Amino acid sequence: MKKLLTIAFAALIAMPAISQEEKLKELEKLEKNTDTILTKTDTVPKAESMSKKDTSSDRDTAIVEVGDEIFSVKEVGDETWIKIGNREYKVVEKDNGVSVYKGSGEVWHKRNKDRFRGHLGGLELGFDGFLTDFWSTTLEPEDNYFDLNTAKSYYWNILLPCVNIPFARHFGLVSSLGIAINKYRFDGNNSITKDENGVIGPYYPDPGITYSKSKFVTTYAIMPLIMEAQIPLSNSNHTINIGAGVIGAVKLGSNTKVVYYTESKQKDKVKDDFSLNTLRWGATGRIGYEFFQIYGTCYFTSLFEKGKGPELYPYEIGVAFTIND
Repeated sequence: MKKLLTIAFAALIAMPAISQEEKLKELEKLEKNTDTILTKTDTVPKAESMSKKDTSSDRDTAIVEVGDEIFSVKEVGDETWIKIGNREYKVVEKDNGVSVYKGSGEVWHKRNKDRFRGHLGGLELGFDGFLTDFWSTTLEPEDNYFDLNTAKSYYWNILLPCVNIPFARHFGLVSSLGIAINKYRFDGNNSITKDENGVIGPYYPDPGITYSKSKFVTTYAIMPLIMEAQIPLSNSNHTINIGAGVIGAVKLGSNTKVVYYTESKQKDKVKDDFSLNTLRWGATGRIGYEFFQIYGTCYFTSLFEKGKGPELYPYEIGVAFTIND
């Protein structure tokens, strides 16, 4: 089994250096002439470059020549040494698994594939809206102009690859930075406006005009901080991931946009701060399999400054496609 893993590892590293056409030709040669693969003792000069220190006589070395690349594989006890051109690797089999080292001579660096990797960063998208109370979306009658078309209210976030702080192989802290764009689609024939005192209120079009589209857009810089636990699946390197934490945000901009028809299609866009809170924070949680996550976020900071608009708390429910190195 170890030999199969070793040969597969060598092939994966070497094949990018050989064109597809060359690989096919050389494989045909290998099928016709099995003498291309030679099994020798450590007296083979090319195999000796793998180690000048080890002179035991119980080692077998296999040399394979494909195109311009020469592979040599040597077994030394529980270790397998692989040389591909000028690159050298050492595969060490232990009770707790297999470790791979890269280097040359006495200098070896472990290729750590067992470190904690969080699942955060990439693309997030889904539906958004407002809570008015704990688990309630019911608006006060005077705030009905903020009634949303939830099927057309959506968001998308872009996050940088995450920073990992491991506590164990499958447990750690992850964080990232990103941009969040929320688009709230009004269900009524209205938009919003800000008066001279900074108070938010409804804006209605002139008689005879019906908005075909009216939305309110906010843009924030976000930074989630999530504690993640991973559940390994048996006989697989894949995991089920569960995470929960906090998220902070800083306002970057906001605008309203309406679309309607008179003699032709009209679009009106107004950029303003709309008395939004500059900073906000909330809680976020997610569960998923590998790079795919289902998650939700709820902010505990009201959308608008105190006394400047309805008391609304943004939430998001959607999916995330994460980037993992």
